[in-house]
Amino acid sequence: MAKAVSKDREARIEAVRKFMADSGIDGLVVDSWQNVFYLSGFSGFGDATLLVTPASLCIITDSRYYVQAEEQAGDFELVKGHCRDLNLMKGLVAREGCRTVGFENLAVRYNAYENYYTKLEAELKPIGNFFLTQRRVKTPEEIARVEAACDLASEALVKTLPYVKPGVTEIEVAARLEYEMRKLGADKPSFETIIASGVRGSMPHGTATAKVIEKGDGVTIDFGAFYKGMCSDMTRTVFVGEPSAKLREIYGIVKEAQEAAIDGYKPGMKGGDLDRIARDVIVSGGYGDFFGHGLGHGVGIDIHEDVPVSTGSELVLTPGMVFSIEPGIYVPDLGGVRIEDLVTIEDGKLRRVTKSPTTELTVL
Repeated sequence: MAKAVSKDREARIEAVRKFMADSGIDGLVVDSWQNVFYLSGFSGFGDATLLVTPASLCIITDSRYYVQAEEQAGDFELVKGHCRDLNLMKGLVAREGCRTVGFENLAVRYNAYENYYTKLEAELKPIGNFFLTQRRVKTPEEIARVEAACDLASEALVKTLPYVKPGVTEIEVAARLEYEMRKLGADKPSFETIIASGVRGSMPHGTATAKVIEKGDGVTIDFGAFYKGMCSDMTRTVFVGEPSAKLREIYGIVKEAQEAAIDGYKPGMKGGDLDRIARDVIVSGGYGDFFGHGLGHGVGIDIHEDVPVSTGSELVLTPGMVFSIEPGIYVPDLGGVRIEDLVTIEDGKLRRVTKSPTTELTVL
């Protein structure tokens, strides 16, 4: 007997089928791991392909995942075989009478398109950003899982901070942090952990190196936990010993910019409006040239989802979206500061989904 589909998944599949009907698509092939998970719940990331039609749901995967697929995606017909078996998919497309097949053109590599999709013996139709826009607004259950991932990551940071001291390398700090996240239940890090100390703090995405942390260094720690299919993302900048007056000033400006954006949100605001609030604080502080990235981005199944909170963004921020607020200042040959929390919109305000540790200046 097929497993009963959850209400959330039922709504997603209904939305897909409506989109298909409106677009003249009678079969949709889904093979990006993010959207396979989004539609079916299957977490054998990268090893399954879905075929959705008006009347059927199929998941193709191999013997490594039969039991898992039946447990997680039992409302889908399990088709046993390699997820990229062209003949298997051709047979399903023919069986279901699909004449026009939709495909994830934003995720498909050219060689896969040329050697797989064009040989399905059906008219192909790209679906563009359909899934990206569908995933912008999270269900309460999804927000709860993001929040759980944030709580887990925050606790891991608390356990890691005592190891951030002179003589320890950035790589050692990253390894300890990732160990603590896994120990607390994370499936994996959300992305490659960023540890940038001293002058390397001027690199917004300075992934951990063998650099030794020295007394007086600022240490930017940007990391996240992937937990039950959802990411967290947070950044804290801490200081190993008393920071210089300049770095202390920069920290105060970044903190003020983040608080101004969170407190300044009003219903109906666009991503660009919120970015401007934080950016104006940094510009007024004299560091406008040293804040080169957007204020934030969506977070969910992917670490970067389609909720741009950046200069010029026309996207209206609405309840159910989860996104980062992460102003930063990065000064070459000095260092940098970034503070990042995830937020969601509730009761007309931004609520911090990331709860701890403190965003106050921390001297270890």
